[in-house]
Amino acid sequence: MPVNSPAEIQKRVAAGKITWTGPLIMLVARSILAVICQALVAAIFFRGSAGAWEEAGQWWTVYGTAIDAGCLVLLFWLTRREGIRLLDLGNYSRERWLRDVLIGLGLFAVLFPTLLFAPLTFIMAALDVAPPMGVLPMAGLLYSLIIWPVIWAFTEDNTYLGYSLPRIEALTGRAWIAVVVVAFFAALQHVFLPFRLEWQWLVARFVAFVPFTIVYCLLYVRQRRLLPIHVLHWASNFVSLLLALIMASAGGG
Repeated sequence: MPVNSPAEIQKRVAAGKITWTGPLIMLVARSILAVICQALVAAIFFRGSAGAWEEAGQWWTVYGTAIDAGCLVLLFWLTRREGIRLLDLGNYSRERWLRDVLIGLGLFAVLFPTLLFAPLTFIMAALDVAPPMGVLPMAGLLYSLIIWPVIWAFTEDNTYLGYSLPRIEALTGRAWIAVVVVAFFAALQHVFLPFRLEWQWLVARFVAFVPFTIVYCLLYVRQRRLLPIHVLHWASNFVSLLLALIMASAGGG
């Protein structure tokens, strides 16, 4: 039986190896790290600029890898305390990889336009909210399109789904509670990517992502494997970023 299955997790809860501390840390880690990283980029690279905070935020898909690195360190520490490996969280299977990739692509084709692109576009347009990034130099653009989506999808999925959701489920005894809690914090994370103290931005980013994060959690509860969700997540990030860059370029032109 996979070590990240509900039955095996319940055993580690009963043995005291899993408490609320780990899931609570991981639920807020990405949001906190996002603000810290944006502040560091503003202070180091845009010091003296009147719009340092906003300029730093344009680079969130680059400094986002630092957010991932922090989360991976935490996940490595927490899984080691349980006596398992970080890669055990995904229930990855060599025998199923092709099938899982195809499932992920199918999910992307269905869910991206209906639960992500349409709500996000509509709500941000209704509240007159600008895209979350501007036009980056070529190096930053290539990094954001090629490297960032892969690392981001892997880390975010392991943070919220592979680690937090099944442990909250085991601690509460209710899958629906875990889905509600994790979907809330997964949607909330997007408020900080990048962070702006504008109510329209805060509302638009949170509300637009709620439908997607609920389905995101339900998909995991149904199959308990991360590879199809990685593919869905990677493709969604890549296409979303590409569309945002096109809109930013059009707006700047």
